[in-house]
Amino acid sequence: MKTDHLVLYHNIDQVLTLAGVARKEGRRPEEVDLGAIENANMVVNSETNLIEWIGPSQKMPVEYGEIVNAYSGAGELWIPELIDCHTHLVHAGDRCHDFALRAQGKNYQQIAQLGGGISTTLRATRETPLAQLITHAQNELERFQRYGVGTIEIKSGYGLTLESECRMLEAIRALQETSGVILIPTFLPAHMVPPEFKGKADDYVDVICREWIPEVARLKLASFFDCFIEEGFFNLAQTKKMLEAAAGFGFKLKLHADQFTSLGGVELGVQMGATSIDHLEQITDSAIRVLANSATVGVLCPGASLFTGTSYAPARRLIDAGARVAISTDFNPGTCPSRNLPLMTTIACAQMQMTVPEAIAAVTFNAAAAVGLESNWVLWKWVNTFACAT
Repeated sequence: MKTDHLVLYHNIDQVLTLAGVARKEGRRPEEVDLGAIENANMVVNSETNLIEWIGPSQKMPVEYGEIVNAYSGAGELWIPELIDCHTHLVHAGDRCHDFALRAQGKNYQQIAQLGGGISTTLRATRETPLAQLITHAQNELERFQRYGVGTIEIKSGYGLTLESECRMLEAIRALQETSGVILIPTFLPAHMVPPEFKGKADDYVDVICREWIPEVARLKLASFFDCFIEEGFFNLAQTKKMLEAAAGFGFKLKLHADQFTSLGGVELGVQMGATSIDHLEQITDSAIRVLANSATVGVLCPGASLFTGTSYAPARRLIDAGARVAISTDFNPGTCPSRNLPLMTTIACAQMQMTVPEAIAAVTFNAAAAVGLESNWVLWKWVNTFACAT
């Protein structure tokens, strides 16, 4: 048997396959679902980067004993690379002033009314050329990788003109061509009403539906379409209109919903077949039941709650009801300037009553489902190099 193209990792203390999590479609994961293999061996095809065999060391087929390229995993726990399924990674500028205002007692909406919030990042991003956006984002990608993250969803939403939104999405495309990280682009023109449409939100929604969605679809710059349904931003009727337009052009759907107030976004998102509905800090009991009876993933953003001082999403109630729950950083320059996805799992366990198996599933299989990758999970989970924790 020719083994030059094979690499053997042997005597790994423990490998988590998440086989049971996948079988249960990510619902109510327990420790047994992590698929732990003790004292494991793993044979990887270096040409395809796919695992050819994995199992207990003593059960490895004899032919793999001839592999020359062998490395010990003694003392190590191996898990699949993590997935961050909600980020605003491409942007310019910073929002340190926002944090100072929050420390003075201002909330998200008040900061926005004072000209801060998304508006601050909007001004900086509009002025930044493509090359600089790419360079800044590349540095951020490298920082994410240090935390074991191998797949990242990235939203636009900091330009809010067709030209600047396309520039952000073009930056993501450029990064896709050069980075080893799997990047999922999301078109988020409904992040806020831009200043040139102040007081004319319906007109802005019309422009998005009539001009921007068809053009971004034509250029094939994004896989998903997203909206921020919230008081002072976009209402239920406006959100529905945009989601219907985006679905008509083949976009998969996401939603920012129930972050500060519950406006019916969860019910709308499930009705529209959204892949994920994100935030959910203020989700109602009735909306939890709707979400739990759907395939839509609830993406929780504990970092945003930590940095804004607002309540955490009710993870325990969501999971107990049977909802599929993922965790993300919600990395952005204002409300969560952290790339530390493992920290988010710690917060989820310490502050949101999630168990360790639930948190692991939330940044692997369920996060894959939140970006539409769960159907390829059996393949996907072995495509990337495993992240090791010693």
